[in-house]
Amino acid sequence: MSKKRKSVDKSLIISLIAIVIIFIAYLGSPLSKVRNISVKGVNDLGAQQVIDATELNDNSLLIGVFLRKNSISNKTHEKLPSVKSLDFQTKNFRDLVINVHEYQTLGLIYKHGYYYRIITGGKVLSNKIKAPIGNYPIYSGFDKKSQLKKITEIYRQFPASVKNNTSEIYNAHTKVNPYRLKIDMNDGNKVIADSRTVAKKMKYYPGIASQMKQKGVVDLEVGAYSYAFDDKK
Repeated sequence: MSKKRKSVDKSLIISLIAIVIIFIAYLGSPLSKVRNISVKGVNDLGAQQVIDATELNDNSLLIGVFLRKNSISNKTHEKLPSVKSLDFQTKNFRDLVINVHEYQTLGLIYKHGYYYRIITGGKVLSNKIKAPIGNYPIYSGFDKKSQLKKITEIYRQFPASVKNNTSEIYNAHTKVNPYRLKIDMNDGNKVIADSRTVAKKMKYYPGIASQMKQKGVVDLEVGAYSYAFDDKK
């Protein structure tokens, strides 16, 4: 082996040793640990709630967070089912930013003195809520999982302005029409509709409501018309 080759090998070994020493020194220094944690992307969850679920703190190693990001994300989902996934990024070298991707909240149901959130797919979360949160509708009479999944998907298709105006949705089926719905609106009106057509017809609600001189009923079950509460129809 030539002297030049030996010199190159020796330099490479020294470089590798230096890298290992620097890495070990880094792991033992405060620079390797998380300094501050911030949370972005939460809608119905609290930032501290997410941090607690990840079990990350100012003693966590930054490199460990990124090596374990999938397991941290999965563990957080187990504790907070509305969390779809997490991703992480660093800021100012030591600050950790947790980006939260949540399943969409599509409403609430009331059972045994508590409210429960319903997310994408009609899944009901187990977390108990003492009072309604956000501007979400409350569903009543949809006892089967398949019914709840269907009605939340229907609500998801409402125009944004109509979603924000929707207070409660009731299963008001009859022998004549097993698909009948009643909807209470935040503006004081009520809607009668058919679950098979309501997703398309609710786009007409704002226009109809704006022409009503009194609060009343917007009937979308067959046609599309309105009448005041005191009208005998």
